[in-house]
Amino acid sequence: MFAVLISFAGTRLVACAGPAWPSDEERVFLDAYRDHVTVNATEDQFARADKLYTESLQVLSETYVENIDTPVFVQNSIAALDGLEVDDTSPTGIVGAALDDSLHELDPHSAYMTDDMFRRLQESTEGSFAGVGIVISLDDDKRIRIVSPIDDTPAARAGLQPDDRITHIDGYEMNGEPISEAVRRMRGRIGDPVTLTILRTKDSFDVTVKRARIEVPSVTAGTIDNDIGYIRVSRFDATTLEQTQDYLSQLKDKIASPRGMIVDLRRNPGGLLDSAADIADQFLNKGLIVATEGRGERKLRRYEADRSDFFDGVPMVILLDRGSASGAELMAAALRENGRGVIIGERSFGKGSMQRIMPLTSGGGLKITTGYYTTPENHIVQGHGVTPDIEVHRNDVEEFEREVDLAHALPSRRRDPRQSLASIEAQTCERDIKIDRFGAQAGRENLDVENEDDETPAEAFRDSVLECAVGYFSNGPLANYRDQVEPLLRAGL
Repeated sequence: MFAVLISFAGTRLVACAGPAWPSDEERVFLDAYRDHVTVNATEDQFARADKLYTESLQVLSETYVENIDTPVFVQNSIAALDGLEVDDTSPTGIVGAALDDSLHELDPHSAYMTDDMFRRLQESTEGSFAGVGIVISLDDDKRIRIVSPIDDTPAARAGLQPDDRITHIDGYEMNGEPISEAVRRMRGRIGDPVTLTILRTKDSFDVTVKRARIEVPSVTAGTIDNDIGYIRVSRFDATTLEQTQDYLSQLKDKIASPRGMIVDLRRNPGGLLDSAADIADQFLNKGLIVATEGRGERKLRRYEADRSDFFDGVPMVILLDRGSASGAELMAAALRENGRGVIIGERSFGKGSMQRIMPLTSGGGLKITTGYYTTPENHIVQGHGVTPDIEVHRNDVEEFEREVDLAHALPSRRRDPRQSLASIEAQTCERDIKIDRFGAQAGRENLDVENEDDETPAEAFRDSVLECAVGYFSNGPLANYRDQVEPLLRAGL
């Protein structure tokens, strides 16, 4: 549920140090917010809230990816005060809410985090958290938008879909509410139900979901038609590398002569930068995976391949779609630009910025954008996304916002000039394939979707994009392009 906080790459904890004294501009806000505190507060509480604001401005001025216009930021904070609708009207509650609103004015991914939010972030990056299992964000109208349900969670089983809007939670209207409030209302005791009112296109309906401990494997795997390896990475957290290595070892044992390898990154919202680079490294034995740069294009860090190369020499397909973001995009670009695999699917989401978590001595902390990640060929996917080598069009997909469509999105930079080499309709790829899953998903057919009515049989669901990928390795429509694409891939074009 709190996966919006794992949908960024480059997570690092950085302690803040040094005194923070208010400037004249900051003092204007510190005077203004006191009129909005409606509880009896002590001088110590006001002093802590004052420090929270001034320390936050100091951190932003030193580490944000762009130069901060302090007077404008302060005026945005003051303007936010009149529109605040928060339950916590203590000094820290008011200042934190105004900070959060002002940070969203900088870019969609920067935010203020309370101590409780820090705890939930730690849970999410460790691979488990309590909730219903959805990735959420705010759209331009400040409505809660579902980016994607997480595989095999109550939200996914309830049929929630990407681009659904959550208009109410247990009857409480969410329009204009911050993500933190949506998270708070969807959390609760395991087993207790929560009712979400969903707006899908023009239809509105209620979905009741039972809260659960979300311990979701970030990796699943299997074999297709006995000789094609398949591995799906749904996010990048602290456990993803170990899971990936285990599944890749199992795949090597199960397939004596692999015909191909499919790495499925569809609907992967990202996660930890180190984890994404480590997974890419499993398929590369040399070359740059990703680099990062900060303010003024200052180079920050490089990740070089140095691990074993699973399935060396075996043709590879990487699947992307419009829900693939951040770490999923950098991994796909790294594999392609190192000549390791061809990308099939849709242009990805286009989130190429990285965030750091900055704990504050005054309590809580900041999640702020500190830089961009760059691909091996020095491209930046921010605002552009990753263009597939072979684009697959699905008739059942509705367009939804990408990074560049979000309010206050950071500008696009250094676009990869590649264009798709081919375009195909998904239905032309339909073919019967056999998937044998193992591990956590063993016994579940990935092509079957259960209906909400248990008394009716499950409807067959065709993953035509996956079927296209399988056809690339054999006699499907995309096989016609294989002889053209593979030489270009090996040449790094």
